[in-house]
Amino acid sequence: MTVDPIRVALIGLGGMGNTHLKIVAGLPQATITAIADTHVPFADRAAHLVPAAGVFYDPIDCVNNADIDAVLIATADDTHFAITQACIKRGLPTLCEKPLTTTAHESRQIVESEHAAGRPLVQVGWMRRFDPDYLALHSQLHAAGSGSPVLISQRHRNPLSVITFDERELITSSASHDIDIFRWLTGDDIAEVSTASTTSSDGNTVLVVLTLTSQTGIVGVIELVRGPGLSYDIGCEIVTGTGPLALTPTEPDPSDPAPLDVEAEAWMQRFAHAYRAQDAGWLAAIAAGTNVVGATANDGYAVNAVIDAALASLDSGRPTAVQR
Repeated sequence: MTVDPIRVALIGLGGMGNTHLKIVAGLPQATITAIADTHVPFADRAAHLVPAAGVFYDPIDCVNNADIDAVLIATADDTHFAITQACIKRGLPTLCEKPLTTTAHESRQIVESEHAAGRPLVQVGWMRRFDPDYLALHSQLHAAGSGSPVLISQRHRNPLSVITFDERELITSSASHDIDIFRWLTGDDIAEVSTASTTSSDGNTVLVVLTLTSQTGIVGVIELVRGPGLSYDIGCEIVTGTGPLALTPTEPDPSDPAPLDVEAEAWMQRFAHAYRAQDAGWLAAIAAGTNVVGATANDGYAVNAVIDAALASLDSGRPTAVQR
């Protein structure tokens, strides 16, 4: 039996959107039938890569009127809420780049809309869940005899030449990956967050440290830093009741469709396989009728709730309970 390719709309055609465009265009189970971006040059540039796709300059118009089966959203963070709500209203499976929205309140509305629709439709693009090294670490942690985790330490470093985030942006953008990984590894929700930050005297280096405590008492420490002389560097170490476990990155697969020539895209190089596996897995789930194979809308809501608490802790200087 021949199965027709899934007709995908790709909304948001900047750097991240172009990465998804190249991945999805190379997957036999999908065809890009619509593209959209409010920035006309981005939309027109993408149109040259997929000339058969319909071109829209209004994302909501694209969701409402394009001849599509699914939507991939890679727009600015503050646009995710409205576009995702439109996708749910039309009943379209949706892969939304992280974060799901910019506040826990908005993410909760997404969850409620999805529940009203009667089926899971939204997957959040935390691609680390699809990375072979993180998958291996997850398997090790949950293997028989590994012991329960008591501490998960993560680092997330970026060069100043690429990331100019202040303390709040490091929390709202960079930290979402690490918070999601903590929840995914432990299977536990986060009860409390404490935030500490410091900036070098010249303002070039900014450090944020989040200390998480899960509902069962597992501690997480997340180091987020950007500054001169740093390279893109991520890490994860777990202390369990029987000993330590650590993320051990493998060499990049040269067959993965990722840019290798610019520092600004170092994270795409590191996670090229994960992005491709994520997009392919999402499409396979749609074909199977399950729609979501990675982080759910509820995961997006949970992470936003932790981020809100982390920001509140940054402002107050005190540990802050996560409200959901």
